[in-house]
Amino acid sequence: MKLFVLSFVFFAFAAQAKIKVVTTTADVAEVVSAIGGDAVEVQTLLRGSEDPHYAEARPDYILKVNRADIVCSQGLGLEVGWLPKVLSKSGNAKIQEGGRGYCVLGKAVKPIDVPTGVINRSMGDVHPEGNPHFNLSLVKLAESGEEVVRVLSAEDPEKASEFQKNYDSLKKRLSNLQAELAKTVKKKKVMEYHKEFTYFFDSYGLESAGSLEEKPGMPPSATRIALVAKQAKENKVVVLFASPSAPHKTLERFTELSGIPTVTVPSYVSTSGDAKSVEALQKLLINSIP
Repeated sequence: MKLFVLSFVFFAFAAQAKIKVVTTTADVAEVVSAIGGDAVEVQTLLRGSEDPHYAEARPDYILKVNRADIVCSQGLGLEVGWLPKVLSKSGNAKIQEGGRGYCVLGKAVKPIDVPTGVINRSMGDVHPEGNPHFNLSLVKLAESGEEVVRVLSAEDPEKASEFQKNYDSLKKRLSNLQAELAKTVKKKKVMEYHKEFTYFFDSYGLESAGSLEEKPGMPPSATRIALVAKQAKENKVVVLFASPSAPHKTLERFTELSGIPTVTVPSYVSTSGDAKSVEALQKLLINSIP
C-alpha cells in the first residue's frame, strides 16, 4: 500500500512538472510565457541592458541551460557570438541544434534587410539571414510564436491544443495593440544609429533616413558623421534613435553638427526600468518621438 501511494505521488508530481525553458532575451521570454501558460517555467539569460550581439558565455548561463528542457533564442544570427558556446558547454544534448529542445523564433519570421551577393567581414557585422531585431515589430513577434508552439507541443503533445489556443490569443492581443498604438503615432522622418529600430519604424509608417553607422557594428568615421548630419538636417529628420550600447561621443557629435536630438532607449524588453514588457517598450519608443 505504501509503495502504491509513493508511486501515485511520484507520477502525480511528474504530470504536474513544468517545462523548464531558458530564453536569451526577455522579449522571447514574454512570448514563451504567454504561449506556455502554467505549463512552463521561464528564465531569461539577458536582462535587456546587454547587447545580445556581444554577450559572453558566462558560467551561470551554461548552468541554466544545462538544466533546461528547451532553450529559445531570437535567432537570425543575433546571438551567434556567444550562444553556441553556451549550448556546447552545457552538456545538455536535448537543447543542441537539431534536438527537441532547440527553439529559434526567427525560423518563423520573414525578415527584412536580407543581404544579397557576396558577404564578407569587410562589410561589417552583416547578418546573412536578415535583420534579427524583429522583436520591435508586434506583428513579427507574433509570427515568431509559431516556432514556440511547435517546440512546446513536441515536448508535451497532450497540451498542444492549449499551446495553440494561447498562441491565438497572443496574436490577437498583439494585433489589437499594434492597431491601438498606430493611432497615436505621427508620421515623421527618423534615423537610427544601428539598424535595430528598423522594424519599429516600419510598423508605424515612420520614414527612415537610414542609420548613422555606415557598416553595421563598426563606428562611423568623422567624415561619415559629418555627411549624415548634413543630410539629416536637409531632410528634416526629427530624431535619431540609439540603444545604450551606442558610443555617446558619436551621438553628441551628430547632434552638434545637425541640431537633431538623439534619444537613447532600450531596443529589448528589460527586467527593470520603464520597458518591462513588450507593450511598455513599444509605448516608450513611441513617446520618444518628438
